[in-house]
Amino acid sequence: MKFQEKSPKVLCDFLNYLMAIRNYSLRTIKLYNNELLMFFKFLKEYKSLNVQLKNFNVFILAQVKESTIIAYLVYSNYYRNNSSRTRQRKLSIIRSFFKWLFINYPPFNYMENPTKYIPNIEPVIRLPKYLCIEDARKIQTVFDIHNSKFPNRNNMIITMFLHTGMRASELINLNISDINFYKKTIIVKGKNSKERIIYIDKVLLSKLKKYLKIRNKNKKVLNMNDALFISYQNKRIGIDCVEDICGKAYKLMGLSKYGYNVHTLRHTAATLIYRETMDILVLKEFLGHEQISTTQIYTHVINDETKNAFNNNPLNKYIGKKVA
Repeated sequence: MKFQEKSPKVLCDFLNYLMAIRNYSLRTIKLYNNELLMFFKFLKEYKSLNVQLKNFNVFILAQVKESTIIAYLVYSNYYRNNSSRTRQRKLSIIRSFFKWLFINYPPFNYMENPTKYIPNIEPVIRLPKYLCIEDARKIQTVFDIHNSKFPNRNNMIITMFLHTGMRASELINLNISDINFYKKTIIVKGKNSKERIIYIDKVLLSKLKKYLKIRNKNKKVLNMNDALFISYQNKRIGIDCVEDICGKAYKLMGLSKYGYNVHTLRHTAATLIYRETMDILVLKEFLGHEQISTTQIYTHVINDETKNAFNNNPLNKYIGKKVA
C-alpha cells in the first residue's frame, strides 16, 4: 500500500497484522499508520534521535518509557489542542502497538510494557447535536433540480441516515443486494466488518423503491451487487462526497452556523428512537454499539431536555402577591 512507503518496517508489519488477522478496514489502518508516525516523529524530536523515521526499529522502540508516552499526550493536549477523545484514541493505538510488539519481538521479553500503568483519559461529555423534528422532516427534501445534479440520490442519503441511524462508512458500503424488500431489512457492515440487521419502516421502503427506479431508469438489467449510492461516473461514492452532500443540505436549510455534520443525522435518529422507546438496550442495538456506555450519552440528551422543560414552566415566572 502506497501510504506505507514512508513507514518503517516494524510499523508495516503491525499494519499488515491488523489487516490480515484483525480484519481492520483500510480507513482504520491508514488512521493507525498516521497516528503512529506522528508519535514516532514526536519521539525523534523529544529524544533528539539522529535517525530517519523510515529507519525506526524495535531497538529504538524498546527504549520508550511511560514518561515519554505521557509527554506525548501532554504535547497533544497543550500544543495540538487535541480533545480528550482524540488523546484517548492516540493512547489506545499506541497501547495496541506495544502489546503487539511485546508478543512478537524477543527484545521485549524482559521488559515492562510502558503503556501498562497509563490510565485511560477521562472523557469530557459533550451532548450530541441533533435536528429538531421539523428540520428533520424538511431536510429530507431539501435538494431539487435547481440546487443539485443528483437531487434524488442526495435526498435519499439524508433520509437513509435519519431513518436508520447508520454511520457514513456503513452507508457508502451499501450494495443494492443488502436491502431485502420482502423482509424489510438492510444488512449493514459496521466497524471491524461486523454485520448487523436494520429494520426499515414503510416510508423508507417506499422511498428506496422510488429511488432505485429513478437510479436505474437507463439500465435494462439491475445488478444487485452494485453500490446503492453512486457518483456521476457510476462509481461508489466516498466519505468526502457524503460530507459535501450533508454540508450543502445544512446550508440550504440555513443551519450552517450550528456546526452540524454527517454524524448529526445519526444523532438525530438516535434521539428520536430513544424518545419513543426510552429503552437504552434497544437504542444500543439500533446504533450497533458494542458497549452500552457509548449509548448512554443519549440519556443525557433527554435529561437535559427535561431540565429545560421544567425551567421553562410558565409557573416559574409567577411570583404571586405578597402576603401581609
